[in-house]
Amino acid sequence: MISQKIVRLHDIQGIARKRGTDEHGNAWIEDECNDESMTCEICGAEIWSGWTCLDGGEFVCAEHVEYE
Repeated sequence: MISQKIVRLHDIQGIARKRGTDEHGNAWIEDECNDESMTCEICGAEIWSGWTCLDGGEFVCAEHVEYE
């Protein structure tokens, strides 16, 4: 699990599918599950959409993402 409770993103781009960078320089993108649900790395909830870290593969609920 990710040790932080909130992923804070900046440099948000995109309209239909947003993407941004966290304070560690990792790229994140809004994502949807097509065939099966995923588990949030922070709270363990079963979700069908959220944010994926392109640099580590973590998937988190939108509830745990903040951006400007």
